[in-house]
Amino acid sequence: MLELSKISARVANGEINGYFAMQPEAEDSPFTTSVKFRNVLADQIVENAGGPRGMVKGEFEGSFHASGKTADPNALAGSGEIFLRDGRVQQYSLLVLLGQILQIEELQELHLEQAEARYHLSPGLVRIDELILRSPNIRLTASGTVAYGGKLNLDSQLAINDRIRGQLFKAIRQNFQPINEPGYSAINFQVGGTIDRPSTNLMNQLVGRDLSGMLNSLFGGKKDRSKKKKKQIEQATPATPDAGSAMPASPSPSASPEEAVPQATATPTPIVSP
Repeated sequence: MLELSKISARVANGEINGYFAMQPEAEDSPFTTSVKFRNVLADQIVENAGGPRGMVKGEFEGSFHASGKTADPNALAGSGEIFLRDGRVQQYSLLVLLGQILQIEELQELHLEQAEARYHLSPGLVRIDELILRSPNIRLTASGTVAYGGKLNLDSQLAINDRIRGQLFKAIRQNFQPINEPGYSAINFQVGGTIDRPSTNLMNQLVGRDLSGMLNSLFGGKKDRSKKKKKQIEQATPATPDAGSAMPASPSPSASPEEAVPQATATPTPIVSP
């Protein structure tokens, strides 16, 4: 057996400790590993992963345990958990947009009382057993899968307490339904797309219909009616000839050629006697 029992490292000002063991002479070379980390700065991890600096603040800690076979990538299995201590989430476009629509200032920057995720691995997938983000008045939860290629499939829920719900527009407030947690109402939605480009139907669920369709009905329809009216006016108005071009008058269809073009006659000049 190859055993590395005291792996240690530092990343983003935090500490990582791990263990790794492999049986190279056994079939498919099975292995086990475990990792623990703490005091890892969240904003540096997000920045190193290609995200914007300052969007997530706080310190990560957690653990990860797995086993598998070096000759079979699909044999990897394990579980882990991540906690964000003193967490804050800000400058996230979806949260900012929601804050503007729902008139909830708290969504501009979430001060998280609880931020944690528990997951386990299965062939080709990371299964999110539970993801919780909780601030004083709002709770966001999710569960589902994240493929190794980055594809997301999460069933999510946005819950707000009665104080926040009372501030919403009536049409939106009615979409939040009471849940088992006393004093909270929630709306369910899905998250798809990829980690790099996530997509969600949360906006559609909030307004009760497709938001883009609503905007089109407010602005696009008025524009189409204006174009149609303008076209009708152009069709009803006869074309005006250019001022510099001379156009002969068209004869009436019922007039004969003789009537249409009168013959010129000579008029005698009277002779005045001296």
